[in-house]
Amino acid sequence: MGKLRWLIVLLAIVGALPTAAQSEDTPSVLDIAYDDVVQETITSGAFWDWWTLEASAGDQIVVDMGAMDGLEPLLGILNAGGNLVIQSEPGAANSAISLEYTAPADGQYTLVATRAGNADGTSAGSYALRVRLANPTEIVTNPLQDVTFRCEDYEATTAATLRVNEDPVAGLTYRITVYGLDGFQPVIRVRFQTKDQDKPFELCNTDARLTENDTFTFPGEAEHTITADTLDTVSQLLLTGADGMGIVTVTIASREGAPGRYLAVLDGFSIEPQADEDLIEVRIGPLAAKNTHLTVYMMAAQNSRLDPFLTSTDTGQRCDDAGRGDCSDVPALTDTRIMLHEGSGTTLRGDRSDAGLILTPSTPDTIGLVLSSRSGDTHGGYALLLRGTLPPRTP
Repeated sequence: MGKLRWLIVLLAIVGALPTAAQSEDTPSVLDIAYDDVVQETITSGAFWDWWTLEASAGDQIVVDMGAMDGLEPLLGILNAGGNLVIQSEPGAANSAISLEYTAPADGQYTLVATRAGNADGTSAGSYALRVRLANPTEIVTNPLQDVTFRCEDYEATTAATLRVNEDPVAGLTYRITVYGLDGFQPVIRVRFQTKDQDKPFELCNTDARLTENDTFTFPGEAEHTITADTLDTVSQLLLTGADGMGIVTVTIASREGAPGRYLAVLDGFSIEPQADEDLIEVRIGPLAAKNTHLTVYMMAAQNSRLDPFLTSTDTGQRCDDAGRGDCSDVPALTDTRIMLHEGSGTTLRGDRSDAGLILTPSTPDTIGLVLSSRSGDTHGGYALLLRGTLPPRTP
């Protein structure tokens, strides 16, 4: 910013500031801190003021002085020993000047505000002074700390977030179901904005009334059945008219941060026509990203002709058939069965051709996933499955 503009800014800021008490023949010796803006007067009897600043080694100190009422400004800096270490060029009457200096050591430095010629000068008038730190210490926020939000009358801790932008197929409907295991208390938050909305719409959901009698089975585990007594372990949300919602953000969370495992089932997706691709962004919650992974599956829907294919745009991982080839480390879905009773009911059965990836980012950064068909020559509906864990909070 130019010196004239600095002067205008300083004058605007100090307009409401009181002037420090000073007699015409007594210079001021006052403390100042970074980002402070002060106002004082140079007179024939008190032609300088001292402003003492506590600085650390490496601080890049910038001092701005805007003169008024005929004062010709001049700036200097004294070190802790009282020696002049740097001085500005004198300014013209009513001008703005700046002085920059890097502190070589911790200590108290003195900013000297005076006039051109110092004791031999003749100008007088008021001035505004500002000191700032040009290289403030960056405050690093822990990227793995909890991310929480309020839902109804409690707090929920994020386990994973998805951003979905499906093709605008007329009548598009998403069904989002999250089953909690080992203590996980599912919460679903959805956020989207249509072209007709001025601000995003947001909904937080824990309702699961239509999930009673739902069942799901994973390899190596007994079948899980939802009963009237276990509805608090499920959350389900139906989004109708999803084709007009644009980008939909789905957050999977646990009530009051209750730890445990979860299975999220998002169905209503499709690859149409054959060479179609869907892009979904996944972000593992910070707490979960510390020491857990997230397994994502692309499961063909019942009677679908789709041969799922899953690719990570961040790591380059590709999967055609979970449990085989490039994704042999991903457990296959061959013994997986999910029965959802909402509406007319839906049954999802795992197949050896379903695709899956294990995401282990160790950070909450976004991971891009491309969902398509193998070789682009099959098509049909599919569901997205997420198996993850929310660990206990660290004290």
